Amino acid sequence: MSALGGTVVAAGSALALVAGCHSVKGRTEHISGEGPLQSHTSGGVTSVYAPRTVPWAVTFGSFVLCSTNGEPITLDNVRYRTPVAPEKVSPQLRTVTPALWRKTVDAGQVGAALGRPHHFLQRKAPGHYEAFRPDRRITQSCAEQDRGDTGFTELVFVLDVGARGGFVDRAWIDYHMDGKPYTLRLEWKMVACGSGIPSRVDGTEVCRGRQGERIKS
Repeated sequence: MSALGGTVVAAGSALALVAGCHSVKGRTEHISGEGPLQSHTSGGVTSVYAPRTVPWAVTFGSFVLCSTNGEPITLDNVRYRTPVAPEKVSPQLRTVTPALWRKTVDAGQVGAALGRPHHFLQRKAPGHYEAFRPDRRITQSCAEQDRGDTGFTELVFVLDVGARGGFVDRAWIDYHMDGKPYTLRLEWKMVACGSGIPSRVDGTEVCRGRQGERIKS
């Protein structure tokens, strides 16, 4: 049970067996760890209960990006699939500098947070947020990022949500490196609770109770 009353469940081995690359419309599609671009969040489910006031906003993150071989990567596009469409989905990139990372523990990854950047309800999650735009470059290597004091670039999804809720079950990051096109497939499922959300996602119970009601773990 997350601090927001949601559920965070790591994916089991069955999901890990999806590993490998294949070509989609000229692009080589892969999961994290199987291509040049990596995200530290792979597969699982996060659900967040709705507050009492609707409409509302929630931000899902932890998609920290890096280059596996240290070569610069250029981002082209972010795509996503919504079995239950929220009112709006806004992909953004958050940059945390090494100085900010050392200054406050609140500069850590967003995870899931009620509200939108600069207006979160339960934390600040400082950093530079900007709407996703093509041609943004990822230059940090995963080896450098793993040291933990070098800052990071995090992809976040800001959902504007109505009474039916919102459900993003898959996302794709199109990018290229050395002129070759790739797609990183993100299999983490993002659930904003509401009347349109199923009771279970991949066998995981989500959104128990009513909107605005916290469920004790």
